[in-house]
Amino acid sequence: MEVRLSDGRVIALEVVGDRAAMPVLLCHGLADSRLAAHWFRQTATDLGLCVIAPDRPGTGGSDRRRLSQLADWTAEAEQLLDALGVSSAAVLGVSGGGPFAAACAARIPGRVRSLMLVAALGLPEWPTDGMASGERLSLTLARHAPDFSGWSLDRLAALARRRPELFLRLAATAQPDVDIRALQEPDMRESFLSCFVEAFRAGSWGVAQDLRVLTRPWGFDLGSITVPTWVRQGGADTTVPVHHARRYAAAIPGANLEIYPGQGHFSVLSQPQDVLAAFVE
Repeated sequence: MEVRLSDGRVIALEVVGDRAAMPVLLCHGLADSRLAAHWFRQTATDLGLCVIAPDRPGTGGSDRRRLSQLADWTAEAEQLLDALGVSSAAVLGVSGGGPFAAACAARIPGRVRSLMLVAALGLPEWPTDGMASGERLSLTLARHAPDFSGWSLDRLAALARRRPELFLRLAATAQPDVDIRALQEPDMRESFLSCFVEAFRAGSWGVAQDLRVLTRPWGFDLGSITVPTWVRQGGADTTVPVHHARRYAAAIPGANLEIYPGQGHFSVLSQPQDVLAAFVE
């Protein structure tokens, strides 16, 4: 599905679940895409929710728009909600999408009912101890050369298209055993592959922009978030260290923190009902 904004640009999005039900705006991860919504399709239907997942500018099927800082994306989110006739939504941010979700809660609180952050990447100044060395190196490189970092990930997407098994072996490097097992499950494996490849459908520009704004000042204060907030994290995550979740919970007033011992970055999403159920409790 596509939505055309007032300036003529197109946002590509997926909508799953009950379209007449409470909307949940899903902010996909880094090098990810709107196709992540399909992971939540059955659960959204079962719980009576409507998950709306847009591709960010230049990613997947969405047209490019340069963001000066991460918080600028909230204008995009607000225009999308307007185009869909949605007055307010719960917002779910996963991994690198967490900061974009938090920005919505901070900058357009009247449009956000509640916020859920799952394995969310933290502020660029937060320590990276506990993060796998490859992930840490990628973020360090992205601070100085986001275009090159985006291009490097695009080369991995090309590998994923040609030799998916080799790509998955590389992706599992330095992941905890629980995540390696999760990525061996057919449904999660196919979701991960399809989302990653789709992110680079139009090249690396969109992912490079995400890297640029994620690794520079975001343009909003986590302490200004006042909506009900949940922070969920796997205790064995080596992609985003567990102390990032604790810092989010400490920075956002009243946030509810839940650490899942033994779960990793991917396995923490293996039961999507555990994520979406909070929005209907």
